[in-house]
Amino acid sequence: MLEVVDPGLLLTLQDLGRPGWAHLGIPVSGAADAWGMAAANLLAGAPVDAAAVEVTLGGAELLARETCLIALGGGDLGAERDDGLALSAGAAHRVPAGARLRFAGSQSVLRAYLGLAGGVAAHRVLGSVSTYATAGLGGIDGRALRSGDVLVPVRRGDLAGAGLSWPAEAAPHPATATGPILFVPGPDLRHLDADVVDAFTAATWRIGRAGDRMGLRLEGTPLPAGREIVSHALVPGAIQLPSGGQPLVLLVDGPTVGGYPVLGVVTRAEMPRLGQLRPGAAVRFRAEEPHRARAAWRAQQAGLARAAEVLASDALWHRLADHAGG
Repeated sequence: MLEVVDPGLLLTLQDLGRPGWAHLGIPVSGAADAWGMAAANLLAGAPVDAAAVEVTLGGAELLARETCLIALGGGDLGAERDDGLALSAGAAHRVPAGARLRFAGSQSVLRAYLGLAGGVAAHRVLGSVSTYATAGLGGIDGRALRSGDVLVPVRRGDLAGAGLSWPAEAAPHPATATGPILFVPGPDLRHLDADVVDAFTAATWRIGRAGDRMGLRLEGTPLPAGREIVSHALVPGAIQLPSGGQPLVLLVDGPTVGGYPVLGVVTRAEMPRLGQLRPGAAVRFRAEEPHRARAAWRAQQAGLARAAEVLASDALWHRLADHAGG
């Protein structure tokens, strides 16, 4: 059980989101880096779609009100105990009662995920725990976490997974990739200049400081802007081109409809990389064929499944060793 002492910049409860409500203007929400959250949950012995804590940028501090298991996934935001013990990302740790957990932050990644044994116990709204504060949905009372909030594990008192480490060889985090971010061109290219995709992929873009969970603003040499079109459905990863020529890339809390032309959509397998991009980061993009994008997604999910099998086997050995030693 953890108590929030300081939420830092932003601390929220998330899961894999609430798809199926876009017709009511409700975005899917969920973890901005769903892969990182899945890793934290698997390390904590929880389903990949269990609720976990999304830590943004750093500065958060939590107090262990009782000895508990925590698992850290996503980016390494410099987690440590107040006694100075570093808590490595991609691992499950035993935190004794009375200890404080702090996230110092990082210059290279944006979000970390904290899982508890079996997941974080929370009430679902429209099928999801995910916090969408704009509409007051999910989380605790539809808001971000704040000082005094208490996070309870589904399996209170279960410490069996302490010491587990993420099998990176079976499933490396997508954000460790260094090449261009892949996207599928379309669907509104007929409303744009013929060479807009070439111009977009030739440029190096900077992540603007105005970004949040709704989307990222790309800063660079403006592209030839398309004309405004009839609003149509949007999905996370859509790359919109407003009249100013500076592209916008939608994230999980982004709008469900819009009237700016969409020059492409970031592939599903690449979305965790978007969720870890900090303001000021340099990024490039490369067009990808749809069938290759689907294959990459299937391969990524197969990697998570392999990692889950490895962790389940390691957890069994941990329990046997504890039993033999007890």
